[in-house]
Amino acid sequence: MRRNLAALVMVAAMGSAASAQDPVLDLSLLGGAPKAGETITLSKLIPMPEFGLRAGYLKQRDADDGTWFGGVQLRVPLTEVFTVEGSIEFHSSEFNDGDIEIIQYPVQATLLLFPLPSSTTISPYVLGGLGWYYTTVDFSGSLSGVDSETESIFGAHLGFGARVSLGGTTTLSADLRYIFLEPDDDQLEDEEFDTIQLALALSFPF
Repeated sequence: MRRNLAALVMVAAMGSAASAQDPVLDLSLLGGAPKAGETITLSKLIPMPEFGLRAGYLKQRDADDGTWFGGVQLRVPLTEVFTVEGSIEFHSSEFNDGDIEIIQYPVQATLLLFPLPSSTTISPYVLGGLGWYYTTVDFSGSLSGVDSETESIFGAHLGFGARVSLGGTTTLSADLRYIFLEPDDDQLEDEEFDTIQLALALSFPF
């Protein structure tokens, strides 16, 4: 009898100690309970940073023709919805029947918004940002007497695109951007530099 009473006292004491502990969030109530042996990590909630090679085609409004460009980019997710992108490119365009050649190195900082973060295969996004455009202007032909110049042009851009998973960790992104540019050079005051750009990027996490 004494042994049974002692056992009951021990069980009651253990129950009281358990109830005195801090409450534990039951993830199963939220539909997020991990599977047996699975550990929840931050990478499952926020995508990893990605480095990418980018290339595409653009047309500045008053340029004689469109041109191809190439560059690199880095995307760093802030949350499941917002990602910051930095990129640098190179391209050249001709104006005034080839008498003006514009060589640019655009450096862009862009914020991407993913409205459907739970999408695993195709994730659409909208984007907006600012850019610094290191610009060299070379003159030839009828303007050969004008000295070449170098200037910095600041602009803004808006657009939209989509990120596609290629399987594994590789992704392909495609976006269309409208870039607003206004040069300060007096020789270029009659030229329109606003640009439509189509960019493709192949990215890998690191």
